[in-house]
Amino acid sequence: MSDDIRVLVVDDSEFFAEMTAETLSEDHGMESHWATGADEAMGVLADAEIDCIVSDYEMPGPNGLELMEMVRAEHGDVPFILLTGRGTEEIASEAISAGVDDYILKLEVVEDQQYQQLANRITSAVDQQRTQQRYELLVDNTPDVVAQVERDGEIVAANPAMADLAGVDRDALRGASLTEQFPETGESWLTAGQAVLETGESRTFESELDGRHFHNIVVPVDIRTERDTFQLIARDVTERTERARELKRKNERLDRFASMVSHDLQGPLDIATMNAKLLAEEFDENPDELDAIQRSHDRMERLIEDVLTLARQGDTVDDPVATTIGTAAKKVWPYVDAEGTDLVVETDAEIMADDARLQELLSNLFRNAITHGNADTVRVGTFADGTGEDEASIAFYVADDGTGIPEDDYETVFETGFSTAGDGTGFGLAIVEQIADAHGWTVDVGESQDGGARFDVTGVDPT
Repeated sequence: MSDDIRVLVVDDSEFFAEMTAETLSEDHGMESHWATGADEAMGVLADAEIDCIVSDYEMPGPNGLELMEMVRAEHGDVPFILLTGRGTEEIASEAISAGVDDYILKLEVVEDQQYQQLANRITSAVDQQRTQQRYELLVDNTPDVVAQVERDGEIVAANPAMADLAGVDRDALRGASLTEQFPETGESWLTAGQAVLETGESRTFESELDGRHFHNIVVPVDIRTERDTFQLIARDVTERTERARELKRKNERLDRFASMVSHDLQGPLDIATMNAKLLAEEFDENPDELDAIQRSHDRMERLIEDVLTLARQGDTVDDPVATTIGTAAKKVWPYVDAEGTDLVVETDAEIMADDARLQELLSNLFRNAITHGNADTVRVGTFADGTGEDEASIAFYVADDGTGIPEDDYETVFETGFSTAGDGTGFGLAIVEQIADAHGWTVDVGESQDGGARFDVTGVDPT
């Protein structure tokens, strides 16, 4: 990156200033300028963009530190490296207190014929400055509230978003009390900040301010001062919180509705089923009409069960636990009426999931393969997930060697009511998708290597 660094060398020795500038330019690829005093240096700065200044300490007129004050008064915090011929503790202390970015003996530069040490110091100082500028640009433009706060609650710095939240000018926040500016939530922010300064570990928590919901991150800050400070980042998550609450309310209403409907349906169905059984006792061999009635009763029973399941599986999974995919598959397999079909588990991967709902998802996929696909073998395995933003995520699949699903149906297969079997409820794969959505996963269908159906579940978090 040295080829895009513009450096100004200032020394009262014209020979040293010119030689150093030429060496940095020719041997280290920097765009170099030189001057023999403070006034001449200020003239260069007026005409050229400079990324770093390398200045001698002892010069006629303003010395190096005085030049730094002149530069920062007119041009801001340009990285400044001080050269001196006398390495005394007094000068070093003065330089550090004044805020120079680096300090180096001129003798060390002269002895290093390639000026490599000086070039490295310049590159480092400019790197740090540019990183700081990018950070400040990000902080100034983020909608998140960002502030640096002292242990006692004094605000050291704040971004425009925090000023907007407080309803004051940004400059008015500097030096103000966090708890006085934000009476509703300032105390919780300060308490968390003081805790992270004690432990050195960041904290996250939720808070409310003026009816808005915030997700807060508090981290300790290591700065070159004697003050203990922490950084507060508060993100407004009001819309997300309200959406989650509304979704929860809708799910609760749906659950109550489904329970009520299923209860109202179950009673008459039980009576009809009982009477059909009593009627069957009157015949040595059931007539076709009675068999049709019993099949209809069985289908209604499955419909009621699936409606309840569909209503209850949509809640977001808030507390996933470590769950082994293979173990979940083996647990549910005995309950799937899989006579004549083999289960092959090809993974021992452990994921974060709601174990009961994962079993429900696998159960529906197994039933789909057996009942609708007439599969002889069902396979469960995992593969690397290259579809999500999270590089750590994995994926699992359920594949069979059955009749498969027509490609034209891939887009509609998860819709409520879709079924390739005349006696199917049409809810099984809709339940699969709803369980996947509740976990934040994505489920897709395609053709397996054996010509049957394959369902891929992606975006899964490993343990």
